[in-house]
Amino acid sequence: MPVDENKFFRDVTLRICGNLDIGTAMESCREYISNIMPVDGMSLHLYSPDFLTVRTIAHVTRDPAAVKFDKIAHLSKKVRDSAHRWTNWLLDTVTIFGRNDSDPMAKAMTQFIKQPDSSSLVLRLRVEIEGNRLGILAIYAAGEGRYTEEHVRYLSLLHDPFAIAMSNAIKHEAVINLKDQLKDDIQYLSRELVQVTGGEVIGKDGGLKDVMRMVHQVAAIDSPVLLLGETGVGKEVIANLIHDTSSRKGGPFIKINCGAIPETLVDSELFGHEKGAFTGAFAQKRGRFERAHKGSILLDEIGELPLSAQVRLLRILQTKEVERVGGTVPVPVDVRIMSATHRNLEDMVEKGKFREDLWFRLNVFPIVIPPLRHRKEDIPALAHYLIERKSKELKIKAFQPFLPRDLERLKEYQWPGNVRELANVVERALIQNRGEKDNHLMQGPFADQQRLGGAKAPSGHKTKIKKSDESTALNPRERGCDNRYCRYLIIDLIGKRQPVSREEINRLLLDKLPDVLSEEQKIDKIHNLISSLTGRVIHNIGSRRSPQWLLINNKKSGV
Repeated sequence: MPVDENKFFRDVTLRICGNLDIGTAMESCREYISNIMPVDGMSLHLYSPDFLTVRTIAHVTRDPAAVKFDKIAHLSKKVRDSAHRWTNWLLDTVTIFGRNDSDPMAKAMTQFIKQPDSSSLVLRLRVEIEGNRLGILAIYAAGEGRYTEEHVRYLSLLHDPFAIAMSNAIKHEAVINLKDQLKDDIQYLSRELVQVTGGEVIGKDGGLKDVMRMVHQVAAIDSPVLLLGETGVGKEVIANLIHDTSSRKGGPFIKINCGAIPETLVDSELFGHEKGAFTGAFAQKRGRFERAHKGSILLDEIGELPLSAQVRLLRILQTKEVERVGGTVPVPVDVRIMSATHRNLEDMVEKGKFREDLWFRLNVFPIVIPPLRHRKEDIPALAHYLIERKSKELKIKAFQPFLPRDLERLKEYQWPGNVRELANVVERALIQNRGEKDNHLMQGPFADQQRLGGAKAPSGHKTKIKKSDESTALNPRERGCDNRYCRYLIIDLIGKRQPVSREEINRLLLDKLPDVLSEEQKIDKIHNLISSLTGRVIHNIGSRRSPQWLLINNKKSGV
């Protein structure tokens, strides 16, 4: 029966372009075309620019139980070569394929359809998306010799409608994905805002002056930053400042505590996963690195990261690409990486608990944040700031400023929990003194707190420490942090273009060691630390410095 080609073209065009759901539109076309030629199934495919893979855009069949095509299939070298040859032919031509066809593309189509005794018509399409891409429309039916040259002529009329429909389907899918990502980002950032950290830096002109100098040096560039310091010193506040003063301040700032994520979920949280990658992965999920694209990410407690995740993090630092769990296509990411820890990563490297190559990548620009006991001049300002902030949070009227003796008692305490402990003490005092009039923070129930009252011996009393008790005067974590802080300060002094005497080092470091040690004990501790660091300092710094720069134990230095 003769077919009106104009009517055929118009009816198919209305069907394929009449619905944004490409599957629904294809099914409508299949039902219509099956009245003119045999059609058991139809499929639309798009080749990657390098012809390494082919993606199925849509596939409809007469049989609902038919085997579905793989979403993305990898192509063999023979098929890639055949596809390359196809690009040199006219793209609106139609080819009849059968079981005995020797063309690699025909064999691949037969395997793709999973019906070895079928016939197929393949229309090559020029899809205008990301440049001109090769696409194909395949129509197949069971049995040999099902298609004729008349069928070829009818199908060749449909190049433009199907090429436009494929392009629109891909663009529509991209819009839907972006919408889902935006919704996901809004939900994630809304949760983050609930626990937003204050960005004001107290002590920037005092005990944090050197830290602020380093922040301003590194903020303008994208080098990795490693924030070192005890728990509660304010590493996250410094990370906020670095991001807010950098060129990435308009982008996202994603923070993640590596120690708070179960080891089995670390890869999924950091790098994302594909749908079906593991049990419970019902949808594709972007990881924290993808969320931080064009912005910054803070990996807090980096020392808690499992070794398996350290390998993947190293790859991101090297290639600027992330690969989702269960995925095969790398996703490029543009992220400024900051990490923070209270652990001694060098010791962890020596013990095999942290990768040495990752340590070198992260330790590009270390910033050591001193503990609160080393910047006691900032305690009054910190206390006033915390009273004001906590009063607003608790909706309690702030008290009068401290009495001088109150500030002295605050300064006498060693604050092992640093600023976080001071914030908790202030909050507890506000709660305990709520409703009292003319009552200072250090009066009332708070004055009875043995934690402050017994923090230091009364004035005029000298604590004697036996030599055998010296090592137990501080807990191991405090001793390690003090040594680490002193070590970085020594290295910083060596890096300056001026002689540094042993006496000057003693003077600068004496107040950085705990007050429970006598001055003589502190000097011995500093000298032992310098001796233990000499070889490492010469190896790490001396090779990169001018010979005229001074090194510890160098005869020319006079140290």
